[in-house]
Amino acid sequence: MEGDAGSGQLNPTPPTTDDDAERREAEESVKPDPADDDADVADTESVESEATTVDETEPADTEQPRGTRLSGRRVVAVCAALVIASLLVATGGFFALRAHQNSVAAARAETLALAAAKDCVTATQAPDANAMAASQQKIIDCATGDFGAQATLYSGLLVDAYQAAKVQVQVSNMRAAVERHNDDGSMDVLVAVRVKVSNTAAQDQEQGYRLRVRMMPEGGTYKIAKLDQVSK
Repeated sequence: MEGDAGSGQLNPTPPTTDDDAERREAEESVKPDPADDDADVADTESVESEATTVDETEPADTEQPRGTRLSGRRVVAVCAALVIASLLVATGGFFALRAHQNSVAAARAETLALAAAKDCVTATQAPDANAMAASQQKIIDCATGDFGAQATLYSGLLVDAYQAAKVQVQVSNMRAAVERHNDDGSMDVLVAVRVKVSNTAAQDQEQGYRLRVRMMPEGGTYKIAKLDQVSK
């Protein structure tokens, strides 16, 4: 009995105090709960997964489909083609209009030149000597250029011939056509004439001949710049 008591006294059991109990409870409350750590890790992974998903899907939203790009290019190409076609049509219409205007102007000029050529050639075929005296001034008025310098002499010779042979002329047919256009604006006109000539040697003798008349524009009309007889 005494030996047990002595042993107990040598190794006494530390008494349990209220302070020690409170310390243990505090340590246990501070120690993290494994279940909470797992939940936090799961939440973090979920957030990262959502962020990755958003990052991966954003380029898909900004990138246009291939079909849309091709369709846009096709629209641009069609618009460009329409613009080019419109320009070609406008250019063609402009040149067509100019060509038409030039054609109309050329036709009007030819009409004036032909009328003047026939009128002036008729003056050289006066019916008789009395009319030839009046036609002499007409021939001079119709002349210009080289023929202008010869017109006075030419008309004077005709007057002398009419009076000497008592010539009478009747024009039965006269036709005229433009042979060509010259660079200086003049036109070469062929005039075919058929006449009946009566004089002291013969009566009603039919004659036909052709003249090449160069008609030059002057003063809003055309005048004879050159007169040549064409061989048959």
